[in-house]
Amino acid sequence: MQQKDLLPADDLAVNERGLYDFAQKRGLPEPTIFATSAKAEQEGRFDESGFSTIRDYIRTHVTGGRGAAMKLQNNLTTSRSILARIRQDLDTRAEQFRADGAFRIDVQQTLDHQEAKSNHQSQVLIENLLNGYDRITKQIGNELSDGLSFPAMLRRSFLGIFSKQASIKDWLDELAKKLETNLNAELKAKLSDGVVDLADSVQQMAKMIDLKIKASTNTVVKNDSYIFEDISDKRATVLKDLQEAFGRFMSRAESFTDTRLFPENTSISPNIAAGSGVAVIGIILAAVTQTAVFDITGGVLTGVGLLFAGITAGLQRRKIVGGYFEEIAQGRSRMEQTLRDKLTGYVRTIKSRISDNFTDLDALLANEEKQIAQFDEQYETLRKRFDTLEGELEIK
Repeated sequence: MQQKDLLPADDLAVNERGLYDFAQKRGLPEPTIFATSAKAEQEGRFDESGFSTIRDYIRTHVTGGRGAAMKLQNNLTTSRSILARIRQDLDTRAEQFRADGAFRIDVQQTLDHQEAKSNHQSQVLIENLLNGYDRITKQIGNELSDGLSFPAMLRRSFLGIFSKQASIKDWLDELAKKLETNLNAELKAKLSDGVVDLADSVQQMAKMIDLKIKASTNTVVKNDSYIFEDISDKRATVLKDLQEAFGRFMSRAESFTDTRLFPENTSISPNIAAGSGVAVIGIILAAVTQTAVFDITGGVLTGVGLLFAGITAGLQRRKIVGGYFEEIAQGRSRMEQTLRDKLTGYVRTIKSRISDNFTDLDALLANEEKQIAQFDEQYETLRKRFDTLEGELEIK
């Protein structure tokens, strides 16, 4: 500072404080301020001019034996200041990575929980269907067993002489039709109730993830970060794209259909719920599940029908009834397995499609984890190098 002789002591102190603060902001932790007066120096007032202090500093730190070391020390101090700033931004970036990772884990846990809930609903529906199947087939089986008793067969044989409608064949045909009618009515009634719960669970899976995405505004890294500004911008872009992509996913009915799982139901138009994809789930599941059930039970009914048609008075009652229940048991097993495969497969497919929306975010997080680890390693290398240099300067 020049011309200190022109300022009162109080004003000079204010200027010195301002210069000191400015130098600190520019990276000098302990700046040395020299206030000088050329006029006092020329007049021989050396104690007042301030130049004696400057000369002593030059002899000590520049022209003296430690001049070079002091220059290196200043450079090292500046480097440490820069490294501290980098460490601060690295810590902020790592905090953001942990927050985004926690959000991603929360989404995955929610998907897993909702998948388990939907599968439970599927199991409840399957058990209800099987209970109805068991009750109807057992009832018809008991009628078959009773009707094949010797007195009943004898009576029908006798009545068949006078009326074709009373023949054994007509009775067996009517029994097969009764089995089909009762099964259809029973399974349709249970499906209409059970599918609502399953559809609601699948809808809830998508809705909960949609809400979590819309609420994912936890930003730690600011867009004015000096070092990682581009990372902040890229993260903001990925989250914005995720929100927009999932909004489109929710609005498309085809997001909730799968012709590979339900090829028999490809006639359902994806435009049936334009603007509200989740609204079509109940319709789709009801239709395809009914189709699946009755395709399976149809095989049972065909087998039982052929069994009934081939019955003659000479066949044994136990063999006939045993064949009926054997066919029914096989049909039950096929129905249970197919329903489980289709319903759980459907839930798994919707979950996978939801997860596919997070591909870019997952790639960003994977890259962040790798880069943060690399930067931490480089930071430690520099810090240790500075420690070594500082120690060597102190020895010299």
